[in-house]
Amino acid sequence: MSTDTFEDELRSLLHDTADAEGTALGDVDPQVVLLQGRRVVRRRRMVAGAGIAAATVAVGLVGWSALGGGAERASVPAGTSQTTTAPGARAVTARLAPFSELADETGKAQAIPGPRQVAVTIDPRRTPDLVYSEVGSNGALTMMGGSSLRGISATATTWGTAGEGSHVLVGVLPEQAVQFQLVTPTHDEGGHASTSVTEPLQGTGRQAFAVRFAEAGDADSVSHVLWWGEDRVVHDEKGTVVPSVALGDSDGTVIFVSEAFDRIGTFSKRDGATMMELDGSRNSSGRPVVSAGRSDGGDVAWLFAAVVPAGAEPGTVTPGPGSTVTTPLTKAPVAGTDLAVLWSRLSSPKDANDTGYASVTWTEDGRTVTQRP
Repeated sequence: MSTDTFEDELRSLLHDTADAEGTALGDVDPQVVLLQGRRVVRRRRMVAGAGIAAATVAVGLVGWSALGGGAERASVPAGTSQTTTAPGARAVTARLAPFSELADETGKAQAIPGPRQVAVTIDPRRTPDLVYSEVGSNGALTMMGGSSLRGISATATTWGTAGEGSHVLVGVLPEQAVQFQLVTPTHDEGGHASTSVTEPLQGTGRQAFAVRFAEAGDADSVSHVLWWGEDRVVHDEKGTVVPSVALGDSDGTVIFVSEAFDRIGTFSKRDGATMMELDGSRNSSGRPVVSAGRSDGGDVAWLFAAVVPAGAEPGTVTPGPGSTVTTPLTKAPVAGTDLAVLWSRLSSPKDANDTGYASVTWTEDGRTVTQRP
């Protein structure tokens, strides 16, 4: 037996695939297999005990991606899951809906390289047991790469890309995740648009997700995934609870504060999700601030929130021209931290072109702090 782990894994994967695909594998170029095997998908998981550092684990996947047949060949409509049964095991494939178009600043659809539709397969009988595939125009699946769910908790998340410079990220979330956000570098210049799709992986306790980015390499820059469930609790990719506070408003808004990831953000039934760095040095108050607006065709509903020391006390909100305060400034302690969130709701005309507020004040250590847009 060879002592080369790579050769042993390659031989094992080719043997398993040949058993499954039969005569479909008549002409396989070994060099092509080896070349495709080096197109690894990287699974990011938190380093145990490190708390904030992310490790990149390169999982060499060889054999399937070069064989042209993918994990399975049957045509399954987009947005559905297919389940096949074998003694003591189940294989589930979810074909996610095609990505929606991403427009440039002129409103024209961008020509983005890479898969327009992907699929995710969980098959406990295989190694790897988690496979990411591109869905071709004829419905055939071509393996992009994969990873393993073995040893990963039911509340954890795993994901990968097709290599450096990829426009697409694909992975699995816990089935109870209602919304998710990706932690990526922030960009002052804006842009970096993306679109996402999800689909249940029936009977596995998980769901498939995929994100398509306008900018090359953005998929590779994702360092963490945060998700939010029906219980309004925020988790990271390990399933660890992230400090957060529920505002108790009609939108079900939750504000999370992660000092480990240097992020503040929101999840909400109506407002969706926001995220930004905790650094408040460029704000007039010196505190991290979120100001997010939502318009349903009429006035803009604004949420203002600032992260402050737990001892701070709310002051007043001065609305901008034409705006009104619908919820006065309120303090909400962030459990498990020495921080609190001061928040308010405002309403402004949709053409006001402002943030709803002119100023917000509160006190810290006996002094008045003022935040202006």
